[in-house]
Amino acid sequence: MKTLKLIYLSSLHVALATGVCAAAFFKLNHGVIDPISLLQIMLGCWMVYILDRILDVKREHPDTDRHQFHQEFQYNLQILAVALAAINGFLLFFQSKEVLILGACLGLTTLFYLFYLVPNFPKLKDYAMPLIYVGAVVGVPFVEAPSIQLSSWVLGFLFFMLVYQNLATFAYFEERSASRRKRVTFLGSVSLFLFIFLFAGGFEYQNKLAFILAIISITNSFVIAKADYFEKSYRWILDGLLFLPLILLF
Repeated sequence: MKTLKLIYLSSLHVALATGVCAAAFFKLNHGVIDPISLLQIMLGCWMVYILDRILDVKREHPDTDRHQFHQEFQYNLQILAVALAAINGFLLFFQSKEVLILGACLGLTTLFYLFYLVPNFPKLKDYAMPLIYVGAVVGVPFVEAPSIQLSSWVLGFLFFMLVYQNLATFAYFEERSASRRKRVTFLGSVSLFLFIFLFAGGFEYQNKLAFILAIISITNSFVIAKADYFEKSYRWILDGLLFLPLILLF
């Protein structure tokens, strides 16, 4: 139990779920998962989450369990973040030119996000973070793919909506905002519509991935609809849903 709590508080589970989603998009376009790129995506995600929490603690002193954990073990987590950055830097020597260019763009954008956008325009955080996140999870598999079908672009858009919806769901439980609830419900409806209209007629890999993304999105909407019932468990449910694409990897 202590190990699971440590994984949760350090956001390691988010990095692992990110790896699962990225692997699903690697398999989508060319059926081959690049282990180096996948590891870099996971390590980069974990590092950014750690830095984001530490900076939140320095700026606002929030009282959530995760932020208290980052405040208490700030020094150790800073060392961990440096180690993750060093490993990622070493792995760059084994990357293709296309991934290096995309990585440089994402890296600069992330620095801008962490040190300028968040402290000065915090309301834009919910819009900027999904773009960076999807840029890594979907962007890296796409630049490595020999070709990209139109269905892959639609699935990338579905995933972007899902990431934004996930953030809006978390925000709803913190703020109980009616506008957040409407956004989550609307995005769930759009995801279901796109799945039925574009992917419901087949059993290929892209159809199965679209089905899983639609299921995750609909579940987000359901959790919002039953907010009082899921008050204590929504974090585990929402984070756990991102592991569902694992079904397609075997």
